[in-house]
Amino acid sequence: MNTYRSALLDHCLSLPEAVEDHPWGETVVKRGGKVFAFLGAEDANGARITVKPDADELPALLALPSVSVAAYVGRYGWVTIDVANPETLELAIDCIEHNHARLAPKAKRRRP
Repeated sequence: MNTYRSALLDHCLSLPEAVEDHPWGETVVKRGGKVFAFLGAEDANGARITVKPDADELPALLALPSVSVAAYVGRYGWVTIDVANPETLELAIDCIEHNHARLAPKAKRRRP
């Protein structure tokens, strides 16, 4: 397995209440029955992960060369991050954590 994809999946599954699932023949990670990350197919160039950032973060993320509007779910605010180096891995992990936290039950959400 690609090392970046392994790192992404391992990180997703290390988060509280995270569960791996395989709908539509894809690997997704859910919290409370809701998807917070889609892991794309692995290849020699790196890995891909699809997450949904806050709407106010979307323009800045899409300005990055490693981020694009996600296929199929992009119209709902999801983006795909091409992870091919430590910097894009760090970006992806930040987005994963934010997406995961957003799905926490209201009583468990951290207040700013």
